[in-house]
Amino acid sequence: SGQVLTSAGAGAVPSFQATAAGGKIGQVISSGIDYGQSTTSSSFQDVLSASGTVWETAITPSATSSKIFVMANLYMVWEQSGNANNRGALQFLSKTGSGSYSAIQGGSMGNYDYGGNGVQSRQRVQTMFQISPSTTSAVTIKFQYTGTAGATAYVNDGGINTSTVLLWELLA
Repeated sequence: SGQVLTSAGAGAVPSFQATAAGGKIGQVISSGIDYGQSTTSSSFQDVLSASGTVWETAITPSATSSKIFVMANLYMVWEQSGNANNRGALQFLSKTGSGSYSAIQGGSMGNYDYGGNGVQSRQRVQTMFQISPSTTSAVTIKFQYTGTAGATAYVNDGGINTSTVLLWELLA
């Protein structure tokens, strides 16, 4: 609940320590993939960790009052030749226990080329959000992506980049 600035004497670099009242971190689960994949489908496709394997990351809260803080960083490319625009979307989904997935956050990305010769967007899509699952069952996160008709959407650009996710249990 306070902040402290300390020094170890003349010429020493001061250190800064901040403390917060309330919750603590119970556990952190991390997952990363470098598997490259692409789609030309305009329907959402699961992000994979290997051929035929959906990239899913799970955390099991220790109390029903815990919240889950999600930090995701996905490397995405959307491209289309000979067209003036290119749009795609990425969504984040969660499920509790053996339940069904539901979207918890997402958004669309797009570019416009005034010459109509083709467009490409390479970007790290970074997001942070918090969910309150009210459970002690496993909470699993996954990602889905898509492009517009005629466009190609890539995850990890052929396997030369990585995507990561961190799940933090925030104790009440």
